[in-house]
Amino acid sequence: MAVIFSQNSGLNDDFWKPVGQVVKSIIQDTDTEKTQYDKIVTDLANVEKSKKYAEKATGLTSTGNFQIVDEGDAPEQDEIQETFPKLIVHNQYMNQITCTQQMREDGEINVMRTMGRNLVLGYKRTRAELVTNALATQGKIFSMGTRELDKTTGDGEALFSTAHPGKKAGVPVQSNVFTNAFGTDATMLNRLAIQGRNFLNDSGIIQGYTFDTIIIPGNCPALEDLIKRIIRSDLIVGSNNNDVNTQKGLWNLIVLPQWQVAEGKAPYILMSKEANKELRGTVLFDRTPLDVRNWVDDATRNLNWNGRARMSCGFNNWRHVIMGGADAGSTLT
Repeated sequence: MAVIFSQNSGLNDDFWKPVGQVVKSIIQDTDTEKTQYDKIVTDLANVEKSKKYAEKATGLTSTGNFQIVDEGDAPEQDEIQETFPKLIVHNQYMNQITCTQQMREDGEINVMRTMGRNLVLGYKRTRAELVTNALATQGKIFSMGTRELDKTTGDGEALFSTAHPGKKAGVPVQSNVFTNAFGTDATMLNRLAIQGRNFLNDSGIIQGYTFDTIIIPGNCPALEDLIKRIIRSDLIVGSNNNDVNTQKGLWNLIVLPQWQVAEGKAPYILMSKEANKELRGTVLFDRTPLDVRNWVDDATRNLNWNGRARMSCGFNNWRHVIMGGADAGSTLT
């Protein structure tokens, strides 16, 4: 991810040239720094580039199993179909900062350096917020500021739904959203992981993916503490039995600061990293990387820095994630 400085952003005003170069240097340095926002994006999504106004996400169904055929006979003709297609449209994101003439005259260079750094951090934070909001919210839409964006998969259902259909005939409807709370031990964690392992693909074949990542909101301290003890303790948490903890070493915990839930709520998401990668489950498309230009406003004589980017986040598949503790969904008994 590199900041692009437009060719026509050269500063012709000699008064602003030294400051312009300093701010530009800070922007470039901040762009190369790794932050928690970068990690959130790469932990949750497949990051891909795009050269179109949108990307169509789709796939192909599997063939069936091989059958026993008598000598000299031909096998039954199998078929491969396109799975449910999903069009993910890129949106434009912009932000702008202004260094005033008085700031320049009063030598407030550190303030202007901070403003330049914050412009880039704001871009990185926006990418992390886009992925977080797209993944963590329930329902068919999610919000980015005042805008509502689509978060359905190709089958027309929300990412987390009780009614995901299969493409081929005879594949039962499946659910990847459950109302069951996490509980006080690893029982529900294990049950939902097995649900995910037994998800059927669009041809009705068990996928067998291992779920290895737990994603939780940033304001659920009791849930966070419990999960840390469950996945890191040598023995079974909350039990007097001197028995091995079968969950130790199997899970990675991701706490999302930008995912905030109402008091009393404690949703959680299980994810298979392998399924996310192979199925291209959650995808962040970088259509246009951060493009920065600057200019001096003749009316105010202020120095303006404008940043622009285009990106999108969507889902090629739903089978890489399961939500528990949801407001509505299936219930395991």
